[in-house]
Amino acid sequence: MDTEFTPTPFDSRLQNRTLQLLKTAIPYIPYPRQRMVATLVKMMELSLANSLFEHKEPSLQMCEGMNTSDRILQMLNAIRPLCTEADQSNIDLISNVLSMADLYGGMFHGQEDV
Repeated sequence: MDTEFTPTPFDSRLQNRTLQLLKTAIPYIPYPRQRMVATLVKMMELSLANSLFEHKEPSLQMCEGMNTSDRILQMLNAIRPLCTEADQSNIDLISNVLSMADLYGGMFHGQEDV
C-alpha cells in the first residue's frame, strides 16, 4: 500500500484554490488560532460536499446504467490501490466470486421455461 495521498474524485470536488491556500497557511498561523482556521477549512469542505447533492442530476455518479454487481466491481477496483496486500487479496477474492456469480447467472438466465 502506498502511503502517499492520492485525492479521490470526491476529494477533488471538495477542493478549491481558497481552501488550498488556507490549508497551506495553517502551520504558519500562531498555534492558538490554528484550530479555528482548520475548523473553518473543514466547514467550508462540508459546505462544498453538501452542495454536490443539491442538484437533481447526480454529479458524482460514476457507473450510470450499470447493474449492482458491475458497480461493486468498479468500486472494488477503485479502492484496491489504497489497500494493504492482505486487503487486496480479499478484494481479489470478492471480485472473483462476483464475476463467477455473474457468469453463472448469465449462463442460466432465462432457462426456467425449458
